[in-house]
Amino acid sequence: MLPLLLLWCFVAVDGGREEFPGVGPLLVTKESRRTVVSTASGEITAVDVRDGYGGAYHLQFITMAPSSLFLPVLLHTDMVFYVQSGSGRVTYIEEDENEETEHIDVVRGDIYRLEKGSIFYVQSHPDPTRDNLRIHAIFNAVDTDNTKELPAAAYSNISDLVGGFEDKVLQMGFGVSEETILAIKWVEKPPSIVPFPHTSKTVSFGALRGIRSLAADDEEVTNKKKTKAFNFFEAKPDGENCYGWSTALSHKDLKTLKGSNFGAFMVMNLSRSSMMGPYWNPKATEIAIVIQGRGMVEAVCIGKPSGETKFKATEGDVVVVPRLHPVTQMSYNDEGFILVGFSSLVGKNRPQFFAGKRSALRTLDREVMATVFNVLTAIVENLLAARVESTIYLRARRVPRNSKGR
Repeated sequence: MLPLLLLWCFVAVDGGREEFPGVGPLLVTKESRRTVVSTASGEITAVDVRDGYGGAYHLQFITMAPSSLFLPVLLHTDMVFYVQSGSGRVTYIEEDENEETEHIDVVRGDIYRLEKGSIFYVQSHPDPTRDNLRIHAIFNAVDTDNTKELPAAAYSNISDLVGGFEDKVLQMGFGVSEETILAIKWVEKPPSIVPFPHTSKTVSFGALRGIRSLAADDEEVTNKKKTKAFNFFEAKPDGENCYGWSTALSHKDLKTLKGSNFGAFMVMNLSRSSMMGPYWNPKATEIAIVIQGRGMVEAVCIGKPSGETKFKATEGDVVVVPRLHPVTQMSYNDEGFILVGFSSLVGKNRPQFFAGKRSALRTLDREVMATVFNVLTAIVENLLAARVESTIYLRARRVPRNSKGR
């Protein structure tokens, strides 16, 4: 099977990106992000990635200090976001018949989707002792003449949209005086994130839900529920053992994902000296963000025998694995490796593992497999007979420290 996939490619490193030409970057370092906004109240950095199959994605990393406000914007494309730390409230109006304001109180581990055409704003928790509200958001590309292109901007500030009209148009539209319109239009534009002191008239944050610790081993957790926001650390992992745990989210778990091009969202938590079994995605591209620790990512370059590449990924880095690319993730011996990821979708996708009881290779004829590898059938039988029950297991060898990367 594998030799049939191998054609031609090579690995290049340039400007903080390690990539397969024609396929898109596999590693985008934290240092290569561009700054969109930076104030005393918060910061927004961004990066664009492509998967080589027509998929283009815009990622933003939003940090808000306590008692701050992300000003209202109009979304140009779908947005899926993950809350890395802190807590706050997301208020939004979606394009429907009711057009009523709704809100969700979010905490670490929450994921939610807002549709294009929605208006939303974010308020961080007013308690100054709390962690900064940190949100990782991904914005989908839009169709332009049967191609996927990123919009010029993921969203527009509401004040910019209103201010784009002539004064007389606004005066007639709102039915107010010229002085009112001038007062709104001809003032200094505030940044996207501003201080917003909490008062009894603004927002009352409800009791925050309990969340599952990243390092929790014995805490009791519940099954996935179709709530407004899905929380990974409240949910029961799909797979878990002493070497780590992983959870995948689909439309069945969060109904707001239905109709989007994001098919799943996953968390991978590897303990020290652990490894995710090698696998590939037939129909989905994984876009993962390292949220804690560091580790090694090894991917097979489609198109070149023994064309694997290894690189170190650290906190804040973005790892892009295009569909059909075999990949594995490994933690170091002295620290864990935690990634959260978005997954694009071009059809029903189920990760295919090379080894273990879920191995796709176990279903193939043994003699055919022996011919593929040019070995005796007995060797193939021995290779596939090993019953690895889990997809996460202890590494048998030490991850080399002198691998490419920082």
